[in-house]
Amino acid sequence: MDVMIRPAEGQDAKPMLALLHQLQSESTTFMVAQDLGKVDDVTESDNISYLQSTTNNIILLAASDEGDLFGIISAAALPNQPREVEVGVAVLEAYQGFGLAQALIAEMLDWATDYSSVDVIRLTVQAHNAPAIHIYEKFGFERVTGSDAIVLDGAGQPVAAFDMMLDIRN
Repeated sequence: MDVMIRPAEGQDAKPMLALLHQLQSESTTFMVAQDLGKVDDVTESDNISYLQSTTNNIILLAASDEGDLFGIISAAALPNQPREVEVGVAVLEAYQGFGLAQALIAEMLDWATDYSSVDVIRLTVQAHNAPAIHIYEKFGFERVTGSDAIVLDGAGQPVAAFDMMLDIRN
């Protein structure tokens, strides 16, 4: 089976919502800001189409030729800071360790560098998530001094976290 990294499209709404639900059920490090139970396929399709039409937002999927989804990365512009995006990346548990997260990040960085209006990429990572931290550092992300915080994980439990950032215009 071949897996490719590609931009999400409107018709991906239903399988993408299923992927997000599965990712939430598998991991306490993956969190979605909105209540997925309140998002329908049509609304999500419209959201995907809108985001993909901008120069400072993107959703990329790790997908098979058959349309199965294994991972996702999104970069979303921060409110009132259109040149900064917050990134979230996740891969299904069964497909971790095969380089999909790194491939998603690399593709997002190519987009950010070559096609976007973005200058800075930010993310929040749980302090205990050493594999993710290692991957982010590998791509040049640096810990933001003074960004230590307590966040609620996917199970609603408080955990230590911090922000990392990458200035892509330097």
